[in-house]
Amino acid sequence: SGRMPAMRLRTPDKDISFHDAIQGDYSQNLERDCGDFLVRRSDQAFAYQLAVVVDDALSGVNEIVRGHDILSSTPRQRYLQRLLGFETPAYAHIPLLEDAQGRRLAKRDGDTDLSALSKRFTREDILGMLAYSAGILPENRPVTMEALIGAFDWKNVKTEDMRLPPSFQFAARST
Repeated sequence: SGRMPAMRLRTPDKDISFHDAIQGDYSQNLERDCGDFLVRRSDQAFAYQLAVVVDDALSGVNEIVRGHDILSSTPRQRYLQRLLGFETPAYAHIPLLEDAQGRRLAKRDGDTDLSALSKRFTREDILGMLAYSAGILPENRPVTMEALIGAFDWKNVKTEDMRLPPSFQFAARST
């Protein structure tokens, strides 16, 4: 076809297991559960798995917090870290944020624009609602960032997705 081939990393028949700070113990057999995976795309750009591993390692990242929807990519990254001789960071895969109807909020749908909320609610109102939805606060009340930092504990973070109350609606989604 004239295109450069993509490069894949051959995976072994090996279980990669780790403990996630939120989701608990997780294990995946690389060969059976994901198979060989891309490390360089056909356009010669480095693939996500390799890029994040190298970027995190060279940046000195030792704790990674991200959505639980990509928990399954972590064993591939841990395998790459071992192959490249990098330290393995700690992981915490947090719940996703949903609107009142249970739809996952995503930037691709225009859901990251807080300007509509900031016209109706104070910063402390928004922080309190998010902290309550995540399990960090026992009630939905306004809170400052300073107070929230003092109240934070990983053991209080929920494992299930967080649904926003109907009063916290984002701007209309982009089409």
